Amino acid sequence: MKSRMILIIAVALLAVIAQYAADDGGNGFPLGASPSPNPAANPAAAIRMGKALFWDEQTGGDGRIACATCHFHNGADNRTLNTINPGANGKFDVVGDAGQVFTPRTFSPQFDDIVGSQGIVGSLFVSVNSNADAADTCTPNETAPFFHNRRVTGRNTPPMIGATFNRQNFWDGRANDNFNGNDPFGNTGNQLGAVGAVVPFSSLASQAVGPPNNPTEMSCEGRPFNGPNSLAVKMLARQALKLQVVDPNDSVLGAYRASPTGLTKTYAQLAADAYGTGVVTTDNFSRFWGLAVQAYVSTLIPNQTPLDKFMAGNSSALTNNQQRGLGVFSGKGQCSKCHAGPELTDASVNFAARRGLINEDGGDQGFHNNGVRPTAEDLGRAGKGPNGVSFSQGGSKFDRGAFKTPGLRNVNLTAPYFHNGGKATLAAVVDLYDRGGDFANPEKAKRIKPLGLGSSDKANLVDFLTNGLTDCRTANEQAPFDHPSLNPPNGAFVPATGGTGACQ
Repeated sequence: MKSRMILIIAVALLAVIAQYAADDGGNGFPLGASPSPNPAANPAAAIRMGKALFWDEQTGGDGRIACATCHFHNGADNRTLNTINPGANGKFDVVGDAGQVFTPRTFSPQFDDIVGSQGIVGSLFVSVNSNADAADTCTPNETAPFFHNRRVTGRNTPPMIGATFNRQNFWDGRANDNFNGNDPFGNTGNQLGAVGAVVPFSSLASQAVGPPNNPTEMSCEGRPFNGPNSLAVKMLARQALKLQVVDPNDSVLGAYRASPTGLTKTYAQLAADAYGTGVVTTDNFSRFWGLAVQAYVSTLIPNQTPLDKFMAGNSSALTNNQQRGLGVFSGKGQCSKCHAGPELTDASVNFAARRGLINEDGGDQGFHNNGVRPTAEDLGRAGKGPNGVSFSQGGSKFDRGAFKTPGLRNVNLTAPYFHNGGKATLAAVVDLYDRGGDFANPEKAKRIKPLGLGSSDKANLVDFLTNGLTDCRTANEQAPFDHPSLNPPNGAFVPATGGTGACQ
């Protein structure tokens, strides 16, 4: 009986491998190189510039918020104080007010609160300060519902590790794959200024220029990116990472470490190293901010998971139960229909190239309404940008309430889950899909229906997701996932790490 069961599992896994090979265009399973370009005269220097910018707290309007402040914990944010957005009804249901600690848990369906990331206390921008003061001059704008507390984003933070493979970024895909040099919106009609030459396959760059001047996330309201009295003026003159420690073994920045803090170069010098003397100015800084951050984030590829080793022929890389979980993932659970190919998402550049821009429901490829919340609470892909143009490219009704399929690599490290952060555990995620979602939205994807998974199916699937998809370098903060120190508001101090060491 035991040998027959092993044979059945082996046959099922051969089918899984064949499916992944097909989903990868016949090229096999391994995750490939980043599709994001790095158009710098010195690409390695662009990565240095981007890593420094991404982790630098001086960027924030209060001198305390970096891009990494929402992505420091395995690419996501695990803070629990001042992290709840009250959602569509404007009422804090799971905490008493914005300033309270949230105990991670799965929300009841009647609660529309959102686990977001905290940003800045509401303020209005007046001016940038000298290099001696990282905080801008701002005046209070402490509006409801956060008042004197830090404002909180209206969606859960999507991890940026592995995000280079996404065709478009943010939950609604508003970070367009054509980078216009100024804002996230490409040439879609939502762009906020004149569009220069667009850079294709550059959703990461489009994403990178969104948060720095956002009045919820990082900036006092009204600070410009370029020109006089701008973020460009503030940052180009500054010593990079002046307030933070860089490990001498940092895989990118270690050779440029100053003691006790910062780098030996200003951002103007880092920019000249990467793009040439005089190329980056206060008038075009946003373009090179985006491209440099993209250059860095595109190196964060978590391709050393147990699943990768298993698909490469190491049959012991996954336990028997995890192999059964992989069988559920690609079979009865239908997870791989959306979490497809080596990227484990149908929102990838590669999947769109193979399957087109329209999904099986008629909506935009890589975006689905999965019944997590009522459609009307958040239109997601069908939402509109600042000029009133929808992010939906096809205009389908199935884009209403649809959100990007996240890649699942390192998924065990990035709780809570979904765009609202409403599911605290992977077991809760599996339960939601097994019952066909929590809400019968008319736009719900046709594959979101009861699955009839048994308890062992669920346990094996959770085991696979938990233990089969984690790159140990990410968990241990080793190269390329090492980083400078960070002092996130309302969170524990994050020490600097270096690129040395090995993990199993």
